[in-house]
Amino acid sequence: MTAEAPLLKVVGLTKVYGSIPVVDRVDLVVTRGEIVMIVGPSGAGKSTLLRCINRIEVPYAGEVVVDGVDMGGEWRDGALVPDSSNQTARKRQKIGMVFQRFNLFSHLSAIDNVAIGPYRVLGVPLGEARGRAMALLDRVKLKQHAAKRPAQLSGGQQQRVAIARALAMNPVLMLFDEPTSALDPELVGEVLAVIRDLARDGMTMLVVTHEMQFAREVGTRLVFMDGGRIVEDTRPEMFFANPASERAREFLRRVNKPEGGEEG
Repeated sequence: MTAEAPLLKVVGLTKVYGSIPVVDRVDLVVTRGEIVMIVGPSGAGKSTLLRCINRIEVPYAGEVVVDGVDMGGEWRDGALVPDSSNQTARKRQKIGMVFQRFNLFSHLSAIDNVAIGPYRVLGVPLGEARGRAMALLDRVKLKQHAAKRPAQLSGGQQQRVAIARALAMNPVLMLFDEPTSALDPELVGEVLAVIRDLARDGMTMLVVTHEMQFAREVGTRLVFMDGGRIVEDTRPEMFFANPASERAREFLRRVNKPEGGEEG
């Protein structure tokens, strides 16, 4: 029986700012249904890795393949022909991304923030798009707030609308870039609960997070980055019980300090 092709394949991914490699020759393979937690110190390249996977940032070198599609271009006669911006936008529809900031349209209601992508980009009729949006708002427990604009919602509610908006495009892969870092502590749990539900539903996810207990409990894999490189790629319980590298041990000592921890 032939093994299933990976949903995400990253080979030699490199991103350089000036002369400094922020992501340095990263290789990563993710199969369907995996929940990969990405942790590490500030400046480790975690967020840049996600942005390169989604082509928000153009890598300096390397390859990203999502669901069999090369995110960088099309291969012709042995050479990679770069995509146009429109081609990149079409390929990006396979990937949902949730950022630290919610980036909602302030003049639109919650339901229309969720419906606008399917309506404008996918050509779904408005009534159908709004019906799907309402179902997704119900999924993130915000159905009763569908008519509210972002300014009328808490930060946690806005982030849940942002998750519903990403899901509305029917992505095969979800990327979460520190989705709770802009929230007050008491609102963090409601966003993490939605991500837990997605994990139970089998959504493939990469999650950059500082929530170590969440990473331990929900992740099927844990990737520790430092200096733009993947230092460890293992099961969460192995990482937290017995990290293989001294750098990871130092990181865990710092994040486990009662008075605070590593940020970034």
